[in-house]
Amino acid sequence: MKTRMVAVVLCLITVAAFGQVNPKVKELHWFTGTWQCKGITFASPMGPEHPTKATVHGMWILGGAWMQITYTEMKTPKNPHPYAVQAVWSYDEQPKAFVAGAVDNMGGYSTQQSPGWDGDKLVFTGPMHGGGATMSSRDIFTRVSKTEVRHESEMEMDGKWTKLDRETCKK
Repeated sequence: MKTRMVAVVLCLITVAAFGQVNPKVKELHWFTGTWQCKGITFASPMGPEHPTKATVHGMWILGGAWMQITYTEMKTPKNPHPYAVQAVWSYDEQPKAFVAGAVDNMGGYSTQQSPGWDGDKLVFTGPMHGGGATMSSRDIFTRVSKTEVRHESEMEMDGKWTKLDRETCKK
């Protein structure tokens, strides 16, 4: 009986310890809501330069353990193949970093980490996989105001960082 009681107590302690969301993840709260974005995708091996318009939704999922980000560009004559991505962000205790995973409508996926906010800047870096290639990628978010954020994405190509796009998003 004592052994069973000890086992039950250990299970409850384990559930309590691992069942709680790290409060650091709440630093991502700023991204909740609906954002309207305008920007530009620069010419690259992935396609020609063109203007972009997109909608972004940020919401808490899985009991507040993850922030889900949905990014959807609008189809226009200059953007006939709009980009869409589903991302999830959280905080991981082991590397003491924010973590991100994403999949897109072109068959690509990425995993990234960020040390966190540096003033008004949050930078995620990590490998991006797509089209049979793997490249280092970087997403830079800069808070402009309570209702505006700037985003830039870059990939390392031929040993140098190349800007893929830049946009401004407003709530």
